Amino acid sequence: MERGLLAPLSPSEENALRRVANGISKPKHLRATSVARLKRLALVEERDGRILLTPLGVQRCATTSSTPPPA
Repeated sequence: MERGLLAPLSPSEENALRRVANGISKPKHLRATSVARLKRLALVEERDGRILLTPLGVQRCATTSSTPPPA
């Protein structure tokens, strides 16, 4: 679990994480390679055809982004 908080993210992965945090959650709007890595790091999950932040992803967004995570 800690790995998802500490692993360096590429600019593309950071962008995908921010986009998910901001509600852009359809896989077709995100780079598949970025989403795959974010899933491996347990930062996002796919549910009902949408990409959503996990609790760990919310925590990561709070530490890496100036945009607050969704409530």
